[in-house]
Amino acid sequence: MAFSKKFAAALAVAATAGLVLSACGNSKHEDTETTTPPAADETAAAETTPATGDEAGDETEAAGGDETLTGAAKVLADAGVATPVALTIQYNPDHYGDASAEEYGAIKEQLEETGLFTVTLNSTEWVTYSQERIANYSIYQLGWFPDYPDADNYLSVFFSKDNFLGNKFDEPAVQALIDEQRVTTDEAARAELISQLQSLVAEYLPTLPLLQGRQVAVIGTNVNEPPVLDASFQFRFANIQKDNDPTAVVKVGTTDMVTSLDPAGSYDNGSYLVQTNVYPMVLSFAPGNPVPTPELAESCEFSEDGATYTCKIKDGLKWANGNTLDANDVKFTFDRQLTIADPEGPSSLLGSLDSVTVPDPLTVEFHLNAPNDVTWEQILASPVGPVVDDEVFSATELTPDADIVAANAFAGAYTIKTWKINEVAEFTPNPDYAGVQGTPQNGGIIMTYYKESSNMRLNIESGEDDVAWRSLTATDIASLESSDAVEVVYGPGGEIRYIVFNVETMPGDTPEQKLAIRQAIAMSIDRDELSEVVYAGTYSPLCSYVPEGLPGANTAVCDLYNQ
Repeated sequence: MAFSKKFAAALAVAATAGLVLSACGNSKHEDTETTTPPAADETAAAETTPATGDEAGDETEAAGGDETLTGAAKVLADAGVATPVALTIQYNPDHYGDASAEEYGAIKEQLEETGLFTVTLNSTEWVTYSQERIANYSIYQLGWFPDYPDADNYLSVFFSKDNFLGNKFDEPAVQALIDEQRVTTDEAARAELISQLQSLVAEYLPTLPLLQGRQVAVIGTNVNEPPVLDASFQFRFANIQKDNDPTAVVKVGTTDMVTSLDPAGSYDNGSYLVQTNVYPMVLSFAPGNPVPTPELAESCEFSEDGATYTCKIKDGLKWANGNTLDANDVKFTFDRQLTIADPEGPSSLLGSLDSVTVPDPLTVEFHLNAPNDVTWEQILASPVGPVVDDEVFSATELTPDADIVAANAFAGAYTIKTWKINEVAEFTPNPDYAGVQGTPQNGGIIMTYYKESSNMRLNIESGEDDVAWRSLTATDIASLESSDAVEVVYGPGGEIRYIVFNVETMPGDTPEQKLAIRQAIAMSIDRDELSEVVYAGTYSPLCSYVPEGLPGANTAVCDLYNQ
């Protein structure tokens, strides 16, 4: 393709690979890049012409009904679609990063090289984009970072009736599979249902998955135990070690800013990173395992009717300040989330919770409004799940960071020794922690917060920092890959990039033609090229609706459309 040469320079301006949880738009978890937004009112519309000559190939004869046609051209011809099809695709550079222009420029060229499409690209700032996308856009870019690392959060959100995309997709057979997998407690059976569901959705193709973000950490050569980057998408301090010394303090750099130490007042990566290391959860993720496992709990189970989820809390637990940690703290935590319902917080995740009761100090009962809701276990291990000290935190309003630190109200793998928000924080191992993260393999963590990723890159390469975590640019990562001073560590990422089709307003005179156009687009886009040329491998090709690393993930879209 001509694209490969034309867009090789994209690496020089590629946006940061890491994404943060965002409260923008209709979902708190539409992806957001951490790069500086371009100037306001940036809008671009590209005039296009179809490919000609040899590049277009024989498939340009689609309108003629030639029986020798194959692939995308045949799909369009069989549906009676005249070519070239005029497409208008919307994308957004301030919310999704500067590299979105390179990504959609590449998609435009790939589509036009087939001779089957002409493409107009419209770039709109996020405030307008988020307000207009449902009513006015027929084909457009979106991204997603999960509320919790479970396949359902990539399926029911997008493909249920009246989904948040508002793209008019409504298929009863898809809805039936969504409902069935949510109440299937056998893990193997549920994974099979999730795989079937993705294959069925791929036939309708209401969205086209493109790319899956990769978790990236850069470590110094003296770091002998790097962070575990797995499909829980959590960054844990406990296993990191340098110099083969379990007492050595590890210096970590990040650009992920913190909103609040109070779990009721934040819903972003920076805050959650801290919270998962200093607060315990009823259920959490053991390193390397994306399935929640008991942490504060000894055991949990659904009642016979599936309406109540009961957990037995371990006896003898204490907060670092000496306060008793029991089922009352758990009830207090979830009650205050619902009471405070801060707009920047994660209380919206508790839509399936009716009430919490405590029959005794070591038993907590979660009463749910849907029986056997298997996503509940994921929610307990999500950003709404960090348990807080009922003797320190307010029941009705957010508790200031300074009060939390002064009260030493922590019971996770670490406590906080010093706290200068979004400047520097010092974490000390908690000697009483016995949770799923394991015994800390270091003497503490010093976290430095960088406003510019370029400064973080300089400090990891010079050895000033031991670990760099979110978010270096793709070009920085490519450069560091060749450095002898550091090692780049990758893991599966939860964030995805995809194209949304409004199945009613997109081009095509009939539903059959609209489907054929979606299928032809799917056959014409080269994900590998997007991954390598635009994003330098910091994103990997995504071939289905559930990202690689989660139970039930498959490659249904690529399998069906011969990618």
